[in-house]
Amino acid sequence: MYPKIKFKIDPKKDISTFFDFLKDEKYDEGRNFEWAILKHYPYFKKFNGEIDKKIVQDFVFKYYFRNQEAIEKNIIIYENNWKKVEKEFFSLTSNLFSKTKWPKGKYIAYSTMWSMYPRFLEDKTFQIPAISRKKKVISFIIAHEMLHFIFYEYFLIKYKKYKSHKYDFFLWHISEIFNVIIMNKPEWQKILKNKDEGYPEHRKIIEKLSQKEYSLDDLIENIIAEVNKIM
Repeated sequence: MYPKIKFKIDPKKDISTFFDFLKDEKYDEGRNFEWAILKHYPYFKKFNGEIDKKIVQDFVFKYYFRNQEAIEKNIIIYENNWKKVEKEFFSLTSNLFSKTKWPKGKYIAYSTMWSMYPRFLEDKTFQIPAISRKKKVISFIIAHEMLHFIFYEYFLIKYKKYKSHKYDFFLWHISEIFNVIIMNKPEWQKILKNKDEGYPEHRKIIEKLSQKEYSLDDLIENIIAEVNKIM
């Protein structure tokens, strides 16, 4: 039984995500906040990280009001495009994680005006671009986030010691590297048609581990070993 993704437009989700990016500076030294928000919305630079929620609310709601029609059209296209590949995607994940059931969750793809697309493991929701010129790429983004959900389910059953929140950043590294290696494989590219280089700090590991075929568990063990070297 595979989860059915719902597609939703909710400006309030972008407000909370804004502050999530801001809060996570301790992990990424502000990199994601820069990439996700400041790069495309330099308006927020003048606040130097001290931003009142009302300012963000006004900015977000104005964006959604001005672009309502375009966002609605984009979301419909994304949903239709995903329907074209979802059967093959779930077939690939079933082959990869043959004995792992999809975890319970909401499985909602929310629109976002920001330029990074976070996933939320606690309720199995994630974000996709509200408006995009490259609409076929959105199915790749959806597949990337969905692969995270089934990977975490498999990983935390097999490696129970990593359930502690102190390993959250460690697992982020592992899951991102895993996704790029798997999704760049020919059988995945056949349906998704978009390659991902991954985060800069992961590229050497990805290049190294992509040169050989591993079983699922051997790949994960090798990723763990390589991440331990950079932590």
